[in-house]
Amino acid sequence: MKKNAVVVQSGGMTQVINASLIGVLDAMDSIGSVYGARYGIKGLSSGDLYALTELGACEREFIKTMPSGFLGSSRLRLNEELLERCFKASIRKYDIGVVFMIGGNDTAYNAGLLAEYASRLEMDLQVIGIPKTIDNDLPFMHFCPGYPSTARFVAVACQEAGLDTLAMKDSDPIKIIEVMGRNAGWIVASSGLLKKYPAQPPHIMCFPEQLLDIDEFISKVERVYKNYGFAVIVVSETIKDLSGRRIGEKRSGIVADGFGHGYVESPAQRLCSVLEDRLGVRSRYDKPGTMQRMSIAHTSDLDLNTAYEAGRYAVDLFKKGISGVEVVIERDGFSSVPISDIAEKERLLPDEFMNNTKDFISSDFYEYALPLLGDIPVEFSRIYELLGYTG
Repeated sequence: MKKNAVVVQSGGMTQVINASLIGVLDAMDSIGSVYGARYGIKGLSSGDLYALTELGACEREFIKTMPSGFLGSSRLRLNEELLERCFKASIRKYDIGVVFMIGGNDTAYNAGLLAEYASRLEMDLQVIGIPKTIDNDLPFMHFCPGYPSTARFVAVACQEAGLDTLAMKDSDPIKIIEVMGRNAGWIVASSGLLKKYPAQPPHIMCFPEQLLDIDEFISKVERVYKNYGFAVIVVSETIKDLSGRRIGEKRSGIVADGFGHGYVESPAQRLCSVLEDRLGVRSRYDKPGTMQRMSIAHTSDLDLNTAYEAGRYAVDLFKKGISGVEVVIERDGFSSVPISDIAEKERLLPDEFMNNTKDFISSDFYEYALPLLGDIPVEFSRIYELLGYTG
């Protein structure tokens, strides 16, 4: 069996994707050389590989706890030409016996194509996927590595922005916070995990699973504003209006990535303009953007450790001769499923994790997600108690 390995980091980055990389590298020690493809499929198809095996213990530990992708990433969708180049420039040249693909559902699609192409060539190549996405939308997973840390960031950031809005409510009483999450509302939902009292933000959530009735939205914001003197709303970057059109849709320039996922300018900015016009009060928006997936200060210990162990488990699958599978994060361990069960599939936020009006989270979601965050050093609800905002 060929024993050299190549690791590919793909798609959007997270706080803990490097932990999975180092998990693979540590578990592969003494088995064979381990390479890393620079900038994902781009490096794999051009032969631009990094000799990971040469990294010492101190360097590995440093990389393990750093956010973003040490190797770099891309959003290239494999086609026949790129597949041929991947095998010629890297897999054959470096005597690769296993490809570890760290990424989300688009990465799983590419992993499946690599496995299929190797089969067509009758090559002894194993392909194993390692999950990663802040969107938390991969099926079968208890959670996806990257999500707990981003959820922790968003939960804290929402409370911090809420206190700022409360303090500045005489001049800037309405705040919209726009978070990531493509088509699934897991990150939006995380914004409410530290809320204890009705007056405490967030007051309204706009999930991408629900079409947004603009008039109804304005009425809800107005009610909150009249009740508390301020309002904090959390929206997904991909929310749509009743016609199914994305709010803040980008209409010029580069409109989509290599997998056809559209870019948006800012639904929060658009909605702030609408609120100012209709309610006559100043509305501001915060858009943490990629910072929400890069904040090392908000890394969840559970997230980091799970990402690392997922990389090690992928090597266990390699040792057993298993291929064409994705590592699955279970509540108490790991398993695997065929890559085809993950590729280009999404696990949306289920109805039971939302309240009856679909504008906030349910108690079931609190029970599921709070343990993922770890300890939060600040009890934000205490401020609302001191100010008398507990009703």
